[in-house]
Amino acid sequence: MRDLIKQVDAGLQAHDEFGNSQQIVRLNVERYRFALAVLAREDAALQALLPALEALDERRADKLFGDLLVRAELEAAIERLETGVAPIHQAGVLAWSLAQSLQRIDQPLSLSASAMQRSFVAGPDLDGRRIWIWDLPDASEPVADALREALRLGFMPGGHCEAELVRPTPQMVAQLDRACSLLQSLVPQVARSVFGHLHSVAFANMRNERGPMLTASGGDSTPCMIFIAPEELANPWDTAVHIMHEAVHLKLSDMVRTSAAVVREDMVTLPWGREISVSNCLFAFHAYVHLQIFRTAVEQIGPQLHAVYGAPESYRAATRPHAMSVVNNASATPFSRGHERMAYLAQQFRTQWSHYLTPYARRMVDWLCAAIAPLIDLSVAPQAGAAGEPAPVAASAPTTSVHYAKNPQLQLRPVGDRGILFAADPARPKIQKLNTAAWLMFELCDGRSESDLTQAYADLAGLASERAWQQVEPVLDSLVATGMIVAQGQRVALREGRAA
Repeated sequence: MRDLIKQVDAGLQAHDEFGNSQQIVRLNVERYRFALAVLAREDAALQALLPALEALDERRADKLFGDLLVRAELEAAIERLETGVAPIHQAGVLAWSLAQSLQRIDQPLSLSASAMQRSFVAGPDLDGRRIWIWDLPDASEPVADALREALRLGFMPGGHCEAELVRPTPQMVAQLDRACSLLQSLVPQVARSVFGHLHSVAFANMRNERGPMLTASGGDSTPCMIFIAPEELANPWDTAVHIMHEAVHLKLSDMVRTSAAVVREDMVTLPWGREISVSNCLFAFHAYVHLQIFRTAVEQIGPQLHAVYGAPESYRAATRPHAMSVVNNASATPFSRGHERMAYLAQQFRTQWSHYLTPYARRMVDWLCAAIAPLIDLSVAPQAGAAGEPAPVAASAPTTSVHYAKNPQLQLRPVGDRGILFAADPARPKIQKLNTAAWLMFELCDGRSESDLTQAYADLAGLASERAWQQVEPVLDSLVATGMIVAQGQRVALREGRAA
């Protein structure tokens, strides 16, 4: 069993798209660099900073773009760019925070961490970076004031939640660090992965409409950080669960910044008494899979750590029951355990809810099921005609009357070794990410007809023409819909309707 735990622990990080945090973070940094190049077209201050930002190596780029204030302002600017709606944020802070971060890029602390009154850190050393703990001073200071405003505006927006920060004590920081060490002892590969997405922790008393909250991650206004209730810190086993749970959410957040996961954002009712969005269900499933390996490690490896951390049951009176707890759980209630919820969500996403997901997310769900398979079997029998699934589009054939060409106005950023192309159209500047197949199709659009495109793709991919067209047609639809390519010919209206 311990060999299986090691196998799954390593396997959950082995996939370049879904598991490898270093690659996920790097791709997100490329997105940020491209977004700044797009934003800089109308901002001289940002334009002046671009050469220095492009020159940053991987470690420095992770530090700069992982800074809470920089990333919060950058995400707000991207939202304004893509939607035309300006979220309530601080105008001009982006260029200022980038400039300030560049000035101190070789100092030990990032811009936001340097604004804390005391320097508290926890967790492993990741290439010179450790998790910093919020300790905002009472006095007014530019960075501290901006961080306070980000927290006021952005803690779980739309969730009817509130958070009151608690100043840390050395004992609280030591308890957090102990839980980080326990997490590393149990699942070292998963721990290193999720710590790559976690830059800071705040201790806070939190509430939502259902009552007190034990942990939270706050969204784009407070990125790269998690919140933990002080009452949980005395219990290292469940504190480790909380760190892993919220940091896994940060990991998926970084993934879906560059790859859409949900086609339609409906609300669904869960058998454990909640009505939540499809995307929240996907985040929950992603977390439950990772927490399954942690729970198994607690059972199999945990006993040899009891002398250092205490036995989980010794903390039973100190925590409220919840589905992810390895200490206190209302196990008699249906769907009160994380593995039950994981199995239910796997079944739904691979059958009844599959039409809600993009091909990217469906592949991720399949991979997660395969990755956890050595410990728990999540295989399901696919159900034809799942409820709510759109009717299939009638088969068509490529024509010689429709031709495609690249949009000449595009701004592009290739990431060649990842097979990724970022693009934006100034007329509708939503940042697009093309995978290898879509990038290839984009490059083939040099005025060729559908028939010629299909044949060229078939030759390159080693496919029969009919099968190649099945792959080419939806990619062309998407490229036309996003403005990446321009179509000319009799079937333009039909193609645009399908893409929409």
